[in-house]
Amino acid sequence: MSDISRIVVLYGSQTFTAQEIAERIWRSLKLLGFRGPVQPMDDYPISRLIHEEYAIFVCATTGQGDEPDNMKKFWKFLLRKSLPANSLLRLKFGVLGLGDSTYAKFNFVGKKLHKRLIQLGATPLIDIGLCDYQHDLGHDAVMIPWLKQYYAILEQSHPDIQPDKLGSKFIPRWKVSLLKGEFKNNHSNNCIDDDIYYGKGTRDTYLNAILFEIEKNERTTNESHFQDVRLMTFQTVQDKILQYVPGDIFNIRPRNSEEDVDDLFGIFETHNIDIKPHYRLLVEEFYEDMPVPEYLRTPLTMHDIASQFWDLKAYPTQYVFSLLALVSEDRLERDKCIELSTAEGQEDWLNYCRRPKRTILEVLHDFHKSAATLTIEILFELFSSIKPRSFSIASSCLPNSGQLDLIVAVVNYQTKLKKPRLGLTSNWLKNLNVGDRVFGWIKKGSIKFPTDLKTPSILIGPGTGIAPFRSLLQERDYRNTLDKDVIHLFFGCRYRNKDFHCKEELEKWERDGKVSLYCAFSRDQDNKVYVQHKIVENADLLWRLINSEKACIYISGNAKNMPDNVRDAFVDVFAKAGVSDARQMVKDLERDGRLQVEAW
Repeated sequence: MSDISRIVVLYGSQTFTAQEIAERIWRSLKLLGFRGPVQPMDDYPISRLIHEEYAIFVCATTGQGDEPDNMKKFWKFLLRKSLPANSLLRLKFGVLGLGDSTYAKFNFVGKKLHKRLIQLGATPLIDIGLCDYQHDLGHDAVMIPWLKQYYAILEQSHPDIQPDKLGSKFIPRWKVSLLKGEFKNNHSNNCIDDDIYYGKGTRDTYLNAILFEIEKNERTTNESHFQDVRLMTFQTVQDKILQYVPGDIFNIRPRNSEEDVDDLFGIFETHNIDIKPHYRLLVEEFYEDMPVPEYLRTPLTMHDIASQFWDLKAYPTQYVFSLLALVSEDRLERDKCIELSTAEGQEDWLNYCRRPKRTILEVLHDFHKSAATLTIEILFELFSSIKPRSFSIASSCLPNSGQLDLIVAVVNYQTKLKKPRLGLTSNWLKNLNVGDRVFGWIKKGSIKFPTDLKTPSILIGPGTGIAPFRSLLQERDYRNTLDKDVIHLFFGCRYRNKDFHCKEELEKWERDGKVSLYCAFSRDQDNKVYVQHKIVENADLLWRLINSEKACIYISGNAKNMPDNVRDAFVDVFAKAGVSDARQMVKDLERDGRLQVEAW
C-alpha cells in the first residue's frame, strides 16, 4: 500500500468479549497495512476524534440497555449539547454492536452510538452490525459478513489491501518468549494467597477487587436431586466493609481445573513441544499501539498462564480453526481446519464444536498432527482468556457488612460426547473449601428496585433466579419494611422437597405476613406447573397491582424460555383485563423500566 492509513478501533466491553473482537479486527487491519490503536473508548483521548478519518467502534450492551463501564466517560462527552453538529465531519465510521436478543433493549448502546455519531456529522462507512449472542453461530453470524463488507468498502479507496488474503498469514499481539530456568510454583489450584500470582493481575485490571475467604459452601438441593446447587458465603479478609444494594452483582474470575491444566501440558509432552509448567513467559511489546497488559508485564510461569488466564473449557470459534490451518503441516487436517473456518463450513462447525460443546483441548486431541506444530505465539492467540463471571448477590449487606452470599447451580450435563460437560466457574466454585481465598469485585447490577417502599413489586425468580430477590427481602426485613401487600414473589422449581431454594426463609416470611408467596413445583403432580401458570391464575390481583398501584415487574433466571413465557403470561393477564393491545403494553412497561429482566 503506497499510503498507509490510520484506523482506530475503540471498544466498550464489560466482560472482555468486545475487547477480544476489537483486537481481532485490529490484527486484520494490521495485516491489511493499516495503523492505529485498539483501546477502550474511555482510554482514547476523545479530543483527537475530530482529526480521525476512520474509526471502528465495537460496543456491548449491558443490563437494561446500559453502556459498559469503560465507555461511560466517552459516551457522556459525546452527549454534550455544546458539541457542534459538524464536530465529526471528517470521520467515516462503522459500529459493531454486541447484544442479546432475549433483552428488550437489544444492542441499545450500539444503536445509540451510531445515531449520535451521525448527529455530530460523521459518515457511516457501513450500516451498523447487530450481533446476537443467541444466534447459533454467536456473534460471528453478523460479525464475519459485516467485516467482509467493511474491508470490501475499504478496498475501493485502498486497492492494494487484498482482504481476500487475510487468512493466509498471522500477526501476534505481542512478542512472547519462554524463560526456561527453574522457578518454584507451589500454589494450589483453588486457594489464592499471593499478590503477584493472582492479585496483581486482578487488581490492576479491576481496581476495586477484594480478597475474600470462603466461609460456607453448602449444597442446598437434596442429594437425590439431579442438580447440585450451592449456597456460598464469602467473607472479606481483615473485616473490610462491603457496600452493595439489592440487585448488585459479584464478579469473579475462575480458574481451570488441575485435570485440564495437566491435559494441556500432556499434549505438549506428547508432541515434544518444549513448554514446561515451570517455564516462565516473557511478554514484550511488538507494536506501540498494542501495549502489554499490566498483569503480563511481570513474567508468570506457564502453569500460572494455563490455570488462570487461558480458558481451556471454551469451545473453539471458526477463527481458531483458521489459526490451526496456518500452522498445520498435515494436508488432511489442514484442509479440514480450512473447511471448519469458512462460511460454507458453518454447519459442520456447529455440529462438531458448538452443539456438543467440544472444548479447545478436545479439538487439539482430535487434530493431533496440527497440535504437534503449535508455537507459544500461536497458543497465545488460540486460547481465549478466562472471562469474569457475574452472579447476582443473594444477601443483604446490612446484617453483616463484610459478607455476601451467592446461589450457584453447578453446571454438569451430557452431550453426544462421552465425557460430561462441566461448567468452568460453577465447578471451580463447588470445589472451593472453607478457608480458601479468592479475589472478587462488586458491580452495580442492572435491576433497579423501587425507592418508594410502597410501590408493589412483582418478583418472578424460578430456580437460582431467586438470588437478587432474596437480597431485597433480607434488606427490607432488616429494616422492618417487608409487607405482603407490596412484595409478591413467584418462585418455581421441580420439587418442593428437593430444590426449593431458601425454603425455610421464604416460608417464614410468608407465615409472618411479610411476603405473598406463589410457588410452582413443576414435577410434584402429573401436569407440569410453571411460574407463568401461577401468574395467569392470579390475573385479577396482578392487573390491579399493575394498573391501579403502578407495580413493577422483575424477572430473574434462565434466559432460554422463561422470560418470554413470563412475558406471554402477562399478555394474557392484560388481555383478560380488556387491554386492546396487550403485547404492546408489555413492551411499554419494559421500555419505561417497570418490567426489568436479568437473565443468563
